[in-house]
Amino acid sequence: MSARRDAIFALALWRARGVPPAQALPPGPGHAFALELLGATLRHLASLEWVVGRCVRRLPEGDLRAALLVGAAQLLHLRVPPHAALHETVEAAKPIGPAAARLVNAVLRRILRERDALLAALARQPEWLRHDVPAALWARWVRAHGPAGARALAEAIAAAPRVSLAPLPPNPPPPGCGPHPDCPDRFFLLPHGQTLAALPGYAEGAFVAQDPATRHAIDLLDARPGLRVLDACAAPGGKTAQIAARLAPWPEGTALVANEPDPERVRTLRDTLARCRLLDRVEILTRDAAADPPEGPFDRILLDAPCSNTGVLGRRADARWAWTPKRLARAVALQARLLDALAPRLAPGGLLVYSTCSIEPEENDAQVRAFLGRHPGFALLGDHLTLPTPTHDGSYAAALRKA
Repeated sequence: MSARRDAIFALALWRARGVPPAQALPPGPGHAFALELLGATLRHLASLEWVVGRCVRRLPEGDLRAALLVGAAQLLHLRVPPHAALHETVEAAKPIGPAAARLVNAVLRRILRERDALLAALARQPEWLRHDVPAALWARWVRAHGPAGARALAEAIAAAPRVSLAPLPPNPPPPGCGPHPDCPDRFFLLPHGQTLAALPGYAEGAFVAQDPATRHAIDLLDARPGLRVLDACAAPGGKTAQIAARLAPWPEGTALVANEPDPERVRTLRDTLARCRLLDRVEILTRDAAADPPEGPFDRILLDAPCSNTGVLGRRADARWAWTPKRLARAVALQARLLDALAPRLAPGGLLVYSTCSIEPEENDAQVRAFLGRHPGFALLGDHLTLPTPTHDGSYAAALRKA
């Protein structure tokens, strides 16, 4: 029951203040189930609101709305026994008030009774709503990928994502972790019902959580011992740790600078590097890389840029509901400023790898073409767009060489 209360509170807090849902969940024995409840509710938010809206005169706000949605998600999208979903969600709603608990009980019972009719009516609604993608983003995907391509993307981000990990050489994968189907030699899947922290080798920094789609940025960077490397937007530190592993055995002249302007994210970066026994190897800076980039020259620069996150909407379900054309435009402008600021910090002959977890052209190949137009001393060596599927995230990476 506490997991349901935690999920309801976190969902309401996200709606009211924009607090990332996972950050609002307290630790404890119900944390994993609360995360599952939140993920299912957020991935299906539009269609759940439509279904609940058919069962009430007007959708309420705040905790009561969150309780109705979390309850509906259990009945329609999770393998929770209906009687448990109904009873425990009503109990979780009681702190909101007696009237709220009665409404949750009535609405969830109606969804159970009329489930087939409600789902049949939902199937006649616009595709963006049925697929739980914001209408403007759905229209963009249809233009870019066609109706079938948009449906494939929507189905990919509707799947509950598996957690994958990358062992840091020379460590083997943790026991019980099977190879990832998309890159079986380098990435491995977290077993169902496990947590990363419970795996052997976690405390010793033997691996980092990482999706196979990120490998293209690391591979294009081609970090090697003896090079000076900058990770310009480094948190949470998974890519930083993988770069560091490639710089071993750290001969003279080798250096890795990890920059992260966000104080909260710097803590996560430090924690990752400390766990991986790399804190003494990496210089951490907290600069605004667009206004005050770290001094160079660097032989390699990785710019894993802030973006609209459309490649990871399955993993970051709340991000899809924050997507707007204005947010996309702001991200594109920031990416351009970062690229322009970092270009002078690259040594002649060096590589700047630009990467995002977006699949939008403005943030990816169009951004790179615009950069090359402004900086004729750079050349594109290669790029790679990965569209999300049910087994991996979406991403983009491009390698730019300085003459």
